[in-house]
Amino acid sequence: MPYDTFVRWWELGYGLGIAVVLIVAILLIAILAVALSIERLARVAREVAGEIEVSTRPIWSLADANAIVEDIVKAVRRADAHTSAIADALGGSK
Repeated sequence: MPYDTFVRWWELGYGLGIAVVLIVAILLIAILAVALSIERLARVAREVAGEIEVSTRPIWSLADANAIVEDIVKAVRRADAHTSAIADALGGSK
């Protein structure tokens, strides 16, 4: 193989090697940029999740309030039944 052909093949090999390294570097930079973007968005999502938790806490308290109201309704019905029984007893003794 003539020397000029040999040198051309080496130059072509070096050129392809440099091209591959540049492409890999560009892809790595792009991946790092996307990773940083994902990290930033994850921080924002975590902050928003905290705000959502604080904002929806009163809704979860409604379940407790419903249980209390149900207890009150049961107590009022029992009181009504007792009142009716007392009224019948007092009215029946006349």
